[in-house]
Amino acid sequence: MSQRTYGDGCGAALALDVVGERWALHIVRELVFGPKRFRDLRNALPNASQNVLSQRLRELENEGVVRRVELGPPVSARAYELTDSGRELEPVLVELARWGARRATLGGAEMSTDAFMLLLKVFYRPPAPDTPALAVRLAVGVDAFDVTATPSGVSVVRGGHSEVHATVRADVRTLRALIFTRLTVAEGAETGDALVTGDADAAQRFFRLFDKGR
Repeated sequence: MSQRTYGDGCGAALALDVVGERWALHIVRELVFGPKRFRDLRNALPNASQNVLSQRLRELENEGVVRRVELGPPVSARAYELTDSGRELEPVLVELARWGARRATLGGAEMSTDAFMLLLKVFYRPPAPDTPALAVRLAVGVDAFDVTATPSGVSVVRGGHSEVHATVRADVRTLRALIFTRLTVAEGAETGDALVTGDADAAQRFFRLFDKGR
């Protein structure tokens, strides 16, 4: 726990004693979809200094929110991942993102790839109950996420190993535009901002499953 405490027995205050420090919840957000190395966290959170990031990771580790793991093979690397307790914060982050999205325009500051993937859960508008599942791989840089949309919800899995109807490779700015503006998949492909393989029509239907008005 941070040296600072609210000294309040309310559950919300006790939770904020653990994750209320600056950048703590950002770290949790970046680990929702799987482990990351320290340098990956630094890249995703460029406005957090290395010292602050290290301190927050130590605090979260001491509180049982994150833990250190070894990734590999083929390349062994030390990384951080959420514990079971840390993963329980995902719905909290989704609701915070939903609440915050109503308070500002979506066009402002940049966001990390993982922040965008979490945003998909905020703005998902489930189709009719008899609608077949639709799976699309979103590739951003070296990262890939398989996003499966069903009438019961949307799942996001880092890795890119399942069967999908289409793959869309683009940066976060373009992916946001495909959801929150009138930009179509065909237009993004024509300008070179998006590379689409597989069923382009399925990709277009996928991006229309999200509603910025939610």
